[in-house]
Amino acid sequence: MILQSIKLGMTIPEVMCFVDGHFCHVIFGLGPYIADYEEQALLACIIRNCRCWEHTEALVEEFGVKALWDKYRIVGQLVPFTNDFPRADIHSLLSPDLLHQIIKWTFKDHLVNWVEQYIKKFNSKADASAILDDID
Repeated sequence: MILQSIKLGMTIPEVMCFVDGHFCHVIFGLGPYIADYEEQALLACIIRNCRCWEHTEALVEEFGVKALWDKYRIVGQLVPFTNDFPRADIHSLLSPDLLHQIIKWTFKDHLVNWVEQYIKKFNSKADASAILDDID
């Protein structure tokens, strides 16, 4: 695995020289993982409703693989790739679905509201209502 080479640096402090010339002990860690929702679910080995790893592990211990899938949509036979890394809980590393949020805000909320205001401003009330009903 590509990240295995940094695993030791995630547990044993290393002395590093910083840009200002000072030396400090550093423990490396994995940073946020930006992905769309589908990839986030795949990385966390779930289908929906992200949970903390402790909750997922408790469910894995309690139920069989089939029940995990049928009841909770958890892929029980898979383990997140960060499972054996210190301070690297994939559930904590996943960032919000930024791409979806930005697209939703930009296109749906902003542009749809702007077009709606434009239609209402430059058309009669009846025409604007008919146009907006046709769009929906």
